[in-house]
Amino acid sequence: MKISVALCTLNGEKFLRTQLSSLVDQTLPPDEVIVCDEGSSDRTMLILEQFKDRLPLQIHQNPTRLGTYQNFQKALTLCTGDYIFPADQDDFWDPQKIERIATYFNHHEDAEVVFTDAVLVDEFGQISGKRLWSTFRFREEQQRDWKMGKSVDILLDGNRVTGCTMGVRKRFLDRVTPFPTNLPSYFLHDAWIGLSAALENKIDFIPATYVQYRLHSEQQVGVKGNQGTPPSLWERIQRPHEDKVGPYRKKLEFLVELRKAVSAKFPNQRFEPLDTRIDYWDRRANLPEARWKRLKKTIQNLILGNYHRYKDIDAPAETPYLMFLGDLIE
Repeated sequence: MKISVALCTLNGEKFLRTQLSSLVDQTLPPDEVIVCDEGSSDRTMLILEQFKDRLPLQIHQNPTRLGTYQNFQKALTLCTGDYIFPADQDDFWDPQKIERIATYFNHHEDAEVVFTDAVLVDEFGQISGKRLWSTFRFREEQQRDWKMGKSVDILLDGNRVTGCTMGVRKRFLDRVTPFPTNLPSYFLHDAWIGLSAALENKIDFIPATYVQYRLHSEQQVGVKGNQGTPPSLWERIQRPHEDKVGPYRKKLEFLVELRKAVSAKFPNQRFEPLDTRIDYWDRRANLPEARWKRLKKTIQNLILGNYHRYKDIDAPAETPYLMFLGDLIE
């Protein structure tokens, strides 16, 4: 069993020593640490050189900046280990992180991807008392639904599989790379790997925290809260029809492109949760401007239970009916 870590760096001198030190302290040390640097102009490269006698580092400097998505693809595909662990430059790993996930893989041959929760810490490493899953709304209810076979639906609502908490088998990574290039920039490597594994029901989670996930102003990808306030009913009725359906069309466009991407990688797989969701958003995105012509599509979504199925998980019970009425009159 060979262990690889895929670490991406970009001007990471502020926190990089802490992350590298946590890799040194692993109870199951990595056999290789593949580093792909995006042209750091600070002391990142110097720090990496200083750790060469304590870690099996292989450092690659990109001649041009690839971006998070493609840089992680490069780092991951350069790994040769049986179990591969993506790593961010600004976190801190529990000493048993690699060992615990590797042990899980050893006892669950069908699992291709495993992910865990994480503890949120501030810029100075102070524990906030919050956990990553709570911010992503991967609560006990969602965890129960996941175990009942609803992992694809959960991930289509929003990614819960964070790269720095993940372990992935090399054999599976080889199947899902190269990553698709037709998806929007917010859909990152961990979302693609997690959803791909969920489509085959080969992903699981460990309800434990093996990572201190750092929140700070300089991170490229982090935890973002909800922004803005929903429009009032009167504002909904008054606003132009295109303002209403515009976000629906963007959602539909993303799902259609995602469908193309997964179909290319899994040609013999069924995509019922994705196809059902595409049908739902297609009806909402293509509502006629004349209100009386919308009746058929909105009733279809109501009868099929789609307004209930796709409402926000924290929305009150009456929300599906308000969505139905909104589609009729806005």
